[in-house]
Amino acid sequence: MLIDTHAHLTDKVFDADRKEVVGRCAALGVGKIVEIACAPSDWAAGEAFAAAFPGTVRCAFGVHPEYIKELPASYLPELEKYLQKSCAAAVGEIGLDYWWEPKRREEQLELLAGQLPLCARFSKPAVFHARNGKEPAQNAYQELLAVLKHKWTHSPAGKFRGVLHCFSGAWADASAGLDLGLALGVNGTFTYKKNDDLRNIVRKAGLDNIVLETDCPYLPPQSARGKRNDPTFIPEIAAMVASYLGLGNSQVADKTTANAFELFGQF
Repeated sequence: MLIDTHAHLTDKVFDADRKEVVGRCAALGVGKIVEIACAPSDWAAGEAFAAAFPGTVRCAFGVHPEYIKELPASYLPELEKYLQKSCAAAVGEIGLDYWWEPKRREEQLELLAGQLPLCARFSKPAVFHARNGKEPAQNAYQELLAVLKHKWTHSPAGKFRGVLHCFSGAWADASAGLDLGLALGVNGTFTYKKNDDLRNIVRKAGLDNIVLETDCPYLPPQSARGKRNDPTFIPEIAAMVASYLGLGNSQVADKTTANAFELFGQF
């Protein structure tokens, strides 16, 4: 079995065929999906999606830094309610984005600080977003990891405290994340022709420290560039990882699935 640890299947682009997509996933061996509800307007839809596919879908609830400008003042008590629901797998995705919102750095840091304590309060891992800005000084990874090192007190019993979703940083960032108990989220970007740096980082990190994801409907693998992404591409991503690491497809499937369960718990 394979697991997509980061999907946005409640996105409107799936309104016409959401059920069919989940059915195709099951047929291809993608047996579990973590849906990411990362805006207050997404939380109810995420819960409903998980309820429609019990045993298959769990949900992360949080506020992505992109949504600062439309964040209601009363978001935190409502978020706490969702994190108590049986479908809740994680806090997320949360973090820092200096590509789209570089001028809102202080607001982003405040939003991150407000959500981090929820991990300990509700015994949940975190799904972290980090995207560097256009200037070298706008290093979201370094700032995020510094905050986590000094202010994140969550210490679950398992190996992983969270995941650096859609990892795109340097090896120093990956290494620091691993030291903090974070898995690396590997998706379709691993297959891109010019992404040797990421492939080398995944090799260094090792299969023990990665989980698979799509971030659908975004970032499809190389074979589907320009098309809508969905979890049916997880087997292709897994096969590329296996080929690059010199492993069998079943080894990658078994270990990344075990890592996902270690991270998010059983479904």
